[in-house]
Amino acid sequence: MTELSLLAEAVNVDIIGKGIMIGAGFIGPTIGIGLVGANYLAAVGRNPEASKFLGQALVFVGLIEVYGLLAFAATFFVK
Repeated sequence: MTELSLLAEAVNVDIIGKGIMIGAGFIGPTIGIGLVGANYLAAVGRNPEASKFLGQALVFVGLIEVYGLLAFAATFFVK
């Protein structure tokens, strides 16, 4: 056997691939949640009465987080 095939057997490339998949899948939702939070705080800073829209902001955060959870769940279906 060649050294490369021995190395591939020694390192489980499935685990590495799934780790990269989860990491890349959570980059987008992380940026999205940061943008929603920053814009909500900017709106409340300009108009304190806008704090009543916290529920709507949290709904948007939940919608964004679904995409990260889908990336995590996809790792269980990839062989």
